[in-house]
Amino acid sequence: MAVAGEISDSHELSERARRYANAVIDGEEWPLTSSLVDLDCVTFETSTRMKRQHGVCSSNGDGHCTIRLSEQTYDRAGFTAMQQTIRHELVHCYQHQTDGVDPGHGESFKQWVDPLALSGRCSTHYETQPEDYKYQFYCTQGCGFIGGRHRWSVAVRRAIRGTQVCGECDGELRVEGPRGPLDEVPEWRTDSTIDEDDLRYRFYCANCGLIGGRRQMCKTVRRVVRGETWCRDCGSWEIETRDENGDIVTSTRR
Repeated sequence: MAVAGEISDSHELSERARRYANAVIDGEEWPLTSSLVDLDCVTFETSTRMKRQHGVCSSNGDGHCTIRLSEQTYDRAGFTAMQQTIRHELVHCYQHQTDGVDPGHGESFKQWVDPLALSGRCSTHYETQPEDYKYQFYCTQGCGFIGGRHRWSVAVRRAIRGTQVCGECDGELRVEGPRGPLDEVPEWRTDSTIDEDDLRYRFYCANCGLIGGRRQMCKTVRRVVRGETWCRDCGSWEIETRDENGDIVTSTRR
């Protein structure tokens, strides 16, 4: 039987993911079928740079989807762990390919959590290490490394200022960034006038964190989602758009 779907690189994970997706859609173990997901309109690829997510599904708005998977997760957790991620992203394919269904992790996603044995909106396939984060949190009372953030955020600011503490012992935190310990909020982060709560769509640069947003869908949001703009502060093209629920926006179809 021919294997449906395309692969856009030569990574073994892309091919294994495509074959597993075919087994999910055409097999009898899972209720997601070819009447709900058209694998002929799905491309599989592997990202060597994806660190914050196990996988992501994007759409160009006409039903064609791209499932991008993390090489890091594959290397650390193995393919068995990736299988859940692939089923997760296939649900997003169903959303993008079905008229009247909103993409994201709302009710149209939740209805598949139990039938597809998903852990929900996100899952942890392996134990994270300090080097996985751009900003690392260490308890000063002996608990050691307790977590971190991939980008600048309110949590980083609070940890530096001492208003965020260790969840185990309530001890103060030490924050380390790309250039070493941070004893105070950097000057370049103190002059932000962006009110995050006032934005429906928020733009996050991989290097600078929150850099802007919009109150409603517009041309600017569409350009950012399509990867057609860059961060004015650092020049990075790695900008992520999230909605008011914190979900990554991968399609701007109405």
